[in-house]
Amino acid sequence: MSAAIPERVRDLLDRPIVVSFATSNPDGQPQVTPVWASAEGDQVWINSAVGRRKDRNIRANPKVTVLVLDPNDDFNWAEIRGEVVEFDESEAAVAHINKLSGVYSGNEDYYSFNPEGKGKEQRVIYKIQPSKING
Repeated sequence: MSAAIPERVRDLLDRPIVVSFATSNPDGQPQVTPVWASAEGDQVWINSAVGRRKDRNIRANPKVTVLVLDPNDDFNWAEIRGEVVEFDESEAAVAHINKLSGVYSGNEDYYSFNPEGKGKEQRVIYKIQPSKING
């Protein structure tokens, strides 16, 4: 079952709001990380590096939750439950992190302020298909 992203939620995801991204550790304990996100079509995309804790969690259990909260209005929020349906490790992942960097920092070169990762990490886009959206 798939849930379309309502315009109100898309508006939140189009803004530079750091979202909470929840995955499940191997022992079932939730692991929540602040991350950048974007709405792309009917999916939510989150970018990270291969091998991090969240990456290992998602590869073992692709069910995830994204929580976005408007910093100017505590009553304007959305919980997006879904599943990672694709791991994109192509050059598109670097383009995506640069796009997110432009939205969140105003600088479209992510590695200009994160030089220690340049050439040392494999970027990945988690393409999340929402199954339920609350809020």
